[in-house]
Amino acid sequence: MLPKELSLILRKYKDKVFVYAWEYFTKRIHDELVYSVLEQSPFFYVEIRFSVVHRELPSTDDRLKFWKVFFESLSTQKRGSDLCGFLNENDGIGFLFVDSVIGVGEKNPGWNRFCNEVEAKTLFDMRKWEGIIYAEYPPKEFFVK
Repeated sequence: MLPKELSLILRKYKDKVFVYAWEYFTKRIHDELVYSVLEQSPFFYVEIRFSVVHRELPSTDDRLKFWKVFFESLSTQKRGSDLCGFLNENDGIGFLFVDSVIGVGEKNPGWNRFCNEVEAKTLFDMRKWEGIIYAEYPPKEFFVK
């Protein structure tokens, strides 16, 4: 379920950031997976559950600050091909950083750049939060001959 403070922030950034609904986001993930296999161009995936944000930032003020900077940073990133969408049941947000072949896991450059920008403005480092899912698709082993 969408947190109340996130709903307030999303209204403000609705013209700057497009967040796919779950059904369309899964379709885009599938499309990117097919493309990445054909072009041998992996993408990096991050999944953040709202329960993790709530656990790490128990204060409503901290969560408001976090989401404001989060979407502000997302709207100013210059990687227009990256995707953002809600998870099933709207219980989180997922990201695709396309053409992200350097660095896996928490060390992905696109993800780190985004996290550094959020951390610089909030002092909250998402990379230290337990429960965030990181994955590279397709896995590098897929391309091993």
